[in-house]
Order: sequence, then structure tokens, then C-alpha cells
Amino acid sequence: MAEFNRGDKVSWIRPMTCVPHPEGKTDRDGNVLPVFRDKLEKGRVIGTNANGYSIRPDWAEQYKDAICGERYYDKTVGIKDETLKKL
Repeated sequence: MAEFNRGDKVSWIRPMTCVPHPEGKTDRDGNVLPVFRDKLEKGRVIGTNANGYSIRPDWAEQYKDAICGERYYDKTVGIKDETLKKL
């Protein structure tokens, strides 16, 4: 089990996430159909909490000046989660 420090870039797998169809299949209106797949996420460690590491996804950095702020999008990834890896 690796130890992560505040600010470390990490990646993890978010299970069963809604993503666009990998083959680009569409409905009759031309909208790409969603499917559920495991998705590789990237971000940086913000800190630790009782359940694991608090991680801010890379895509959430654009919301730092928004009303809700970027903390709204922080994710908790378990300490013993085997998919959490340092970049």
C-alpha cells in the first residue's frame, strides 16, 4: 500500500461510470447512447480523511472561481483501494 502526500498526482478507476458509447452508437435522434464502464480518473491529493484520501479530479480545477468552489467535486478514494496509483 503506497503512501500519498498532499499535492501528489494520482489516478484511480471509478467503477461503473456513465460514459458515451465506445463504438459511437446513437439513438434515432442522433444522440450518442450512454453506457456504464469503469473509467480511469486523474487528479491530485487534497488531504486525508477517515475513509481514505480526498482527491480533486483534474477537470474540477476549472470551477475554482465558481460559487460552489472546487471542493464540491472532491472525491474520496479508500486507503486500501488497489486502483489508486501515483503518476
